[in-house]
Amino acid sequence: MDLQAVFDLLRKYQAYALIAFVVAVLSTPIAANLARRLGVMDIPDRELKPHARPTPYLGGAAICLGWTIALIAAMAQGIVAWPQLLPIMLGGLAFSIIGLIDDVWEMPPKLRLSLGAVITTTVMLSTGIGLRLAASFLHPLHIVLPEWLEIILSFLMGLFIVLGACNSTNLIDGLDGLAAGVTAVISLGFLVLATHLAIVEWARPGNPVRLVLALAMLGAVLGFLPMNFNPARIFMGDAGSVLLGYNCGVMLLLFNERGIPRWLLGGLMVFALPIFDTALAIIRRWRSGRSIFAGDRSHFYDQLVDRGLSVRTVVLISYLLAAFFAIVGCVTIWLRLRYALVFYIIVTAATVAVVVKTGMDRPERSPASPPSD
Repeated sequence: MDLQAVFDLLRKYQAYALIAFVVAVLSTPIAANLARRLGVMDIPDRELKPHARPTPYLGGAAICLGWTIALIAAMAQGIVAWPQLLPIMLGGLAFSIIGLIDDVWEMPPKLRLSLGAVITTTVMLSTGIGLRLAASFLHPLHIVLPEWLEIILSFLMGLFIVLGACNSTNLIDGLDGLAAGVTAVISLGFLVLATHLAIVEWARPGNPVRLVLALAMLGAVLGFLPMNFNPARIFMGDAGSVLLGYNCGVMLLLFNERGIPRWLLGGLMVFALPIFDTALAIIRRWRSGRSIFAGDRSHFYDQLVDRGLSVRTVVLISYLLAAFFAIVGCVTIWLRLRYALVFYIIVTAATVAVVVKTGMDRPERSPASPPSD
């Protein structure tokens, strides 16, 4: 990759990361004060909320504000066409508002999921993103389906990716600074992929959208992170975590713009840590005989804390893990798909082996249950 071309490209787009960062830095303390006045506080308990003192929510509103203003600036300056980015921005605002309502009044999970599906459907149909997903994987296998069936399959795959990403970032928001820092690392990985695509395929319409979304997400979470790092003075809540997941999910769909699976697979590997944590939690809950939607301490970061590591240590380890997966995902820039797939399979198998070896996959034992032999 031509480094001069990279620097020139980043200079053209860097303002949107800076806008998101400044807005988030300035609005985060305002959001914290407003949350205290309104009583929108996260009250600690002895299990799922072990923080030391009541902590204000509404940090997600600051993230959303920084992200939104950066996107509006990009559209106003003509960097991205309004029809391309406006539906995505409105979808993110809608997800954040739903998360905010859930932070304050607690929305039924089924209603949240249904509204999220409606929003995602609207964004996909209005922009056309994600509607070539099935073809990307079927055509290399010489499987040809009727066009209407490919579109339906693509739509279902895209819906699963976006809603799954929202759920994964929501679940990983369990320690001070964890979700924000991990998402910052993921956004850097997405930025590397988007930058490469923009340099080698500049004429593609999705390039400006990808670059602006990656930089806006990066700037917003970095502006929020100083007040969220341990000991946190504010939490992002669902208003922030689902927005970040939505942004990641949309980015993944955008990586499939050309109908070539290598970029989507690379993006999924960049996003691997939230995927891994969600899969681990689901497996442990299932093996424990609990609902997969029930809150518990099945997450990998909870297990590390329960094994004696400090919150800061666990968060820093998570940042390193996120960086590792991001680097692996960006290998697609230099490797052919067949070799990248082998690399991904090896990394995935090694991750599973570490999980099994350390016992992280074992079902959570009830406090009343006797220890197993």
